[in-house]
This record gives sequence, C-alpha cells and structure tokens, in this order.
Amino acid sequence: MVKICSACNSTWAGGQFCEDCGAELHDPYGDAGKIPKGMWRYIRLQYGARRGMLVRVMAFLLAPVVFGLLAREAVISSSPILGLVGAVVAGVATWALVYWLAGKAVRIWVLRKGQLNKRRAARALLKRALR
Repeated sequence: MVKICSACNSTWAGGQFCEDCGAELHDPYGDAGKIPKGMWRYIRLQYGARRGMLVRVMAFLLAPVVFGLLAREAVISSSPILGLVGAVVAGVATWALVYWLAGKAVRIWVLRKGQLNKRRAARALLKRALR
C-alpha cells in the first residue's frame, strides 16, 4: 500500500513514519483532506508508469514463448535453419513491438490525461538523451 508523507510529500510502500523527515505517513485513500492536490497527480503518474513496466515485462516473457513455439515447428520442417532464423526474427519482433507499444501506452495514459507536463517531460527526455 502506498503511504504519503504530508510534510515532505514523499511516497513510501508502507510503514508508519517517513524515512526522509520522520513525519507520520498517511494512507492516501483514508483521509483525502490531508493529501495535497498535486500529490494525487503524482500517484496517478506512478500507477501509469507501473502499468507500462508490467507490459514491458510481458514483452520479455512473451518473446521466448513465440521463439520456442516457432522453433519447435521449424525443427520438423523441410528447412530447419531457415525456420530457426525466422523464429529468432519473430521472437525479437514480438519483443520490440510489445516494448514499443508499452511506451506508447504509458504516454497516452499519462500525458493525454494531463498527468504530466509535456514540456517538462520533453526537457527531461532531452537531458537524458544528451548524457
């Protein structure tokens, strides 16, 4: 359960007191009057990012399954080498497609709902790319 410090607005996965400032942590769904309005935006942003992360994990799990199923069929075919190469390509393509779609989905779920400032996000991405 996510808990929020009302003094420094940091979030924690649980506990009673904030590890940063020592103030008491609050359940965001328990008493909404104590949580600043901007904090709700941050919580929704975190859930959107977590959703994207789970879909990307699915990409890492789905790609070997696609490869394995196609490789099994390729071994018994008339040209197993060509089939295995096709299975590798299909596995990598599956991974790349799901991974790309996860990033796109997070941008739609988070940015389009007004959860994140687009200029600030673009600046952060530019700084990260220039590192």
